[in-house]
Amino acid sequence: MNNEKLLTQLQQLSATLKAFQFGVGGSCLLWQLGLETSPNDIDIVCSEDDFAVICNELAAEYQLRDPPPHSEYATTHFARFSRSGWPDIELMAGIAVKTNGKMQRWQFNPQRCHWQNGICWMPPADWLQLYQLFNRPQRVAQLRHYLVQLRLGSLS
Repeated sequence: MNNEKLLTQLQQLSATLKAFQFGVGGSCLLWQLGLETSPNDIDIVCSEDDFAVICNELAAEYQLRDPPPHSEYATTHFARFSRSGWPDIELMAGIAVKTNGKMQRWQFNPQRCHWQNGICWMPPADWLQLYQLFNRPQRVAQLRHYLVQLRLGSLS
C-alpha cells in the first residue's frame, strides 16, 4: 500500500470517529514514526463506553469479520473490520492479556492521544506498554530505541 493512500484512509477514519475517544496505534503508529514501511492493519484503541457506537459507525462502511481466537488475549471488546482496498481495522477496548495464568489489564487514556495531520494518534509510550503486554519483543525494541533517540534529541 502506498503511503499517500494509507494517510488518506487514516484521515477518513479519524474524521468518521472524531466524536469518540479513540487513538490509532500499532503498526500505523510505527509507520508514522518512520519505524515501519508497510503497516499490515489499522489498530484503533477506544474507550469501553464508545466501543459499541464505534462498531456501529464502522459497520456502516466496513464488513465485520470474526476475529481469530487467541489463547492469551482476554480483551473485553475486540472487532475486526475489512473493506476492499483497505487494510483490516482492528478495534479494541478493555485490553487484557493472560500470562502465566495471571490477567494483566491495560488502561486506555484518550487524553494522551494527539491529533496530527487529521489523524488521532496514540503516544508511542502507550504502544511500548502494549507491545510488552502482547509479547512482541521486536516491536518493543523498535519503540525503546525510538524513545531513547527522542529523549537524546530533546536533551541536545
